[in-house]
Amino acid sequence: MFDLFESNHRRAKDAREVKSYFSKYGEQAIDILAERASDRGLSRRDRRHWRRLARKARRRQGEPVSQLNMS
Repeated sequence: MFDLFESNHRRAKDAREVKSYFSKYGEQAIDILAERASDRGLSRRDRRHWRRLARKARRRQGEPVSQLNMS
C-alpha cells in the first residue's frame, strides 16, 4: 500500500537490491532480510530499511524466477 507514495528511484533501487538478495541467497533471502530487520544492533533507520526490503521480497517470492530475472 505504501508503495504508492514512494519515489520511482527508491522503488527501482529496492527492486534491484531484492533481486540481488534472491540471486545470492535464493529463497533464504527473505529470512536473512527479516533477521536484519529485527537486529537490535542496527539503528532504527537501518532496521526500517531491511524491514521494507523483507516485505518487498515476500511479495516477490511467489513470482516465477523468469520474472525476477527480467525486472
